[in-house]
Amino acid sequence: MPKKFFLLTAASAVLAGVLAGCSVVQINGTHRTDDDVLCVVPPEYRTAEVHDALIMLLGRKGFQVRELAPGTPPGACRQTLVYAWRKEQYWLPAVVKQYGIDMDLYVDGQYRANASFEPTRNLVSPHVKFVRFTRYLGRVLDRLFPGRPEVGA
Repeated sequence: MPKKFFLLTAASAVLAGVLAGCSVVQINGTHRTDDDVLCVVPPEYRTAEVHDALIMLLGRKGFQVRELAPGTPPGACRQTLVYAWRKEQYWLPAVVKQYGIDMDLYVDGQYRANASFEPTRNLVSPHVKFVRFTRYLGRVLDRLFPGRPEVGA
C-alpha cells in the first residue's frame, strides 16, 4: 500500500510540475540595449487598449517610441518591435479583460527575439485570470529588455 501511494504521489507531482511549467509569459531571447529609439509596427487591425498599453510601457522602460505603419518592414529602424494581439478574454465581466500578445524583436533588420503572453496557457494557476493585462505585458517587456527600468512589478 505505501508503495502505490508513493507512486501515485510522485506521478501527481510530476504532472503538476509539467503543467505549472506552461507559463503564460514566454520569452525566446532577450535584448540588452542602450539605444533609446524603438520602432513599433502594429498589426493591420489593432485595438487601442493593447496598442496604447504597449506604447505607454515601452515609454516607461525608457524608449523613445516611433510608431510605424502596419506592414512596415522590420529593417526600417535599428530596433523594431512587430506585434500581433489575439482576441480579448473576459474573466470577470467588466472587471478584468486580458489579451494574448505576440512580439518579435528585430535588430538591424535581423530577427533577435520573440516574447508572448497567453493567459489561457497555464491550466493550473487560475489566479492569472485576475491580474491586469498591463502587469503581464510589463513582465514580458521586463524579460525581453533586461537592464532597463522594470515596469511589470
